[in-house]
Amino acid sequence: MKFLLTGASGFIGAHLCRHLLAAGHVVRAGCSMPESVDALRAQAVNAHYANALELVRVERSCVHPAGWLAACQGVDAVFHLAGRAHRSDASSSDALDIYRRDNLEVTQALAQAAIHAGVRRFVFISSVTVYGTHSLDGQAFREHSPVAPHERDPYAISKREAEIFLQTPEIRSLLAPTIVRLPLVYGAGVKGNMRALTRLVASGLPLPLAGINNRRSLVSIPNLVDFLLQVALNDKARNQILLVSDNADVSTPELIRAIALGLGRKARLFAVPPRWLQATSRMLGQGGRYEKLVASFQVDAACSRDLLNWRPQTGFAEGIVEMCAADINEMDDKNRA
Repeated sequence: MKFLLTGASGFIGAHLCRHLLAAGHVVRAGCSMPESVDALRAQAVNAHYANALELVRVERSCVHPAGWLAACQGVDAVFHLAGRAHRSDASSSDALDIYRRDNLEVTQALAQAAIHAGVRRFVFISSVTVYGTHSLDGQAFREHSPVAPHERDPYAISKREAEIFLQTPEIRSLLAPTIVRLPLVYGAGVKGNMRALTRLVASGLPLPLAGINNRRSLVSIPNLVDFLLQVALNDKARNQILLVSDNADVSTPELIRAIALGLGRKARLFAVPPRWLQATSRMLGQGGRYEKLVASFQVDAACSRDLLNWRPQTGFAEGIVEMCAADINEMDDKNRA
C-alpha cells in the first residue's frame, strides 16, 4: 500500500515511517521543515528504503484543502499524526484558537483533500485526554465511555472537536475514518513528560513518590506502530474508535523502578504523605505536573485488540529497556561531541 503520513518527523511519526517502510509499503512523508525532510531522507538511504519513501513539504498549519491535495493524490490511506501537542502555551488567552487551528482545522482540510483525491482510509491519531484528566479506581475507560475533555485543556478540546468532525455522516461514508486514542507513549527518542522523568531518575535525586498507588496505561512505540499498521490494513477498523495499550498498567513507583533498572541505576524512592506532596507542588506552581504523576489513567483496550485480532508483542519491561538504552546512547554521543 501507499500511505500519506503527516507529522512524519515527530516521535511517533518517525517510528511509524520506518515500520511502514520495513513492512514493504510506500510512504509519502509530509514534513513542514527542510531539516526534517533531510533527516528522513538520510534515514531511508541508510536503511536502503530510499526508493519507497517520497517526501512532500506542507505548511505546518495548512488549513486549506488545496494545500493538501497534491500530497493526497495516489495514496491508499492517510495517517494523520501532525498537530499541536501539549505545550507551555496552553494557558495563553488565545490558546484554544491556536489549538483548534492546528488540530481541528488542519484535520478538516486534510480530510476534504483526501476525499477529493479518492482516498478511502483515514487514520486519525487522537488522545485519551478526551475522556478527562483521570480515571476512577477500577473504572478504566473503554472505546465508547463518555468523553469530557477538561475545560482548561485546549489540546483535548481540539482533538475531540476533530473527532466529532470525522464522525459526521458525510465524512464517515466517504473516508471511513478510524480514530485511535492514545495513552502515554514511550520508547526510543521520546520527548515530553516521559523524557523529563527519565532524566530525573538518571540524576540520582531521591524522589518522594514511593507512596503513590495509582495505575496508568501506557503503550510502547513498537507496539503502537504495529497496531497502527494493522488498523490501516484491517477493514474492521473502518469507522471505529479504537484504544491501544501494552495491556500492563503500572503505578508511578513501578515506572520509576523500571526506568532505573533500564538505566542501570538504583531507584531512590521514599514515601511522603500525598497531601504534603500536593501542597508542596501547588506552592511551587507544579500542581499540574503533580496530578499527572499521581492520578490514575487506565484504558481497557480489549475490544480493540479483539476486533483486529492483535496483541502487543513488546512487554513493558522490554520497552522501557529499549527506551533507556536509546537515552544512554544519546547522552554518550553528546558527551563525546
